[in-house]
Amino acid sequence: MKLSSPVALLVAFLLALIVVFVIDPLDKTTLSTPFCLGMILMWLSLRQAAWVVLAVTIFYCVIDFYATELFLESFSGRHSTEHPYFWFFQRFGLFIVVCVMAVYLSYHREESEKNLKHIQGILGKLPAPVVISDATGLITYANEALCSLFGKASPELIGKRYLELFMTNIDEGKAMRYYIELFGSDDENAPEVELLTLASPSAMKASLTCMGKGTQRSMITVLRGRLANGN
Repeated sequence: MKLSSPVALLVAFLLALIVVFVIDPLDKTTLSTPFCLGMILMWLSLRQAAWVVLAVTIFYCVIDFYATELFLESFSGRHSTEHPYFWFFQRFGLFIVVCVMAVYLSYHREESEKNLKHIQGILGKLPAPVVISDATGLITYANEALCSLFGKASPELIGKRYLELFMTNIDEGKAMRYYIELFGSDDENAPEVELLTLASPSAMKASLTCMGKGTQRSMITVLRGRLANGN
């Protein structure tokens, strides 16, 4: 569940107070506060806008500086040999690195989401039905033309099995092997196949393009041409 920006700011503020004034006094080490605050920042960077992460980062730097001062006072009272600059760098300096990473991660994620929405917006306006599927054979995207073809909304198609919608004339085992073969193809020229969909009793021509590597690999299917029965 993604929290709204005001709620996320409030939660981050309360967690920081708990870390500095409750957890830190129980564990007077060099890493307790930076570690806890860094984990919270990373969690925010994966879910919140860049400006939220930046605002929380500034507040966390202030409160971690305060916690570092308390640590140095505690350290000087327990040890005869002091290394204040070393401990200050270890506890506060490394935390700055974590902050920069969190802000960059949130900004990069936000930009990637904008680019993805832009690309999906372009695909959504194409007159040809387009569907994107992953390595497990599940549909991850369906444009407006495909939704019109099936007479269903996009959320109803996303998550469905590719085999059940586009390979209805092939046995389950053969269909899965065929899909894996197509998915693993590195042919630069998009192969052309005929697919029998649930939307029509007749096969449709389709062009397939596979992109990406590993878990990010996807197969783009573009249905084109008229149905074999002339509809």
